[in-house]
Amino acid sequence: MSKAVRKTIRDVAIITLIGFAYYLFYRITGLGIPCTFRTFTGLRCPSCGITHMIVDLTKLDFKGAFEENQFLFFTWPLVAVEIVYIIYTCIESDGDLPKWNVALIIAFGILLFAFGVLRIIFNW
Repeated sequence: MSKAVRKTIRDVAIITLIGFAYYLFYRITGLGIPCTFRTFTGLRCPSCGITHMIVDLTKLDFKGAFEENQFLFFTWPLVAVEIVYIIYTCIESDGDLPKWNVALIIAFGILLFAFGVLRIIFNW
């Protein structure tokens, strides 16, 4: 196993452990990281509700998870697969992503931005 692969596996493991630790902390204390955008504007940003969505998913409360963040409720599997794909591609091809993949990432960003704008307009 190459040094780059070991480093990538280590980094993914660390990020996963930090996320799991945050999840446990939130479940035990009910204290989460507040959204700065919402704190200052009172409006929900495109990522508002992610923590609650994940907690609802772990309780198999799909309705509650959907209500927290409609866009990411449907796209999180794509995001997870994309992260693994990017890590794999960067290891195998020295960081060069195929053009279709770059287009997919740009399209996702545009859709996330559009969701954020619509969320502000309609107060979802």
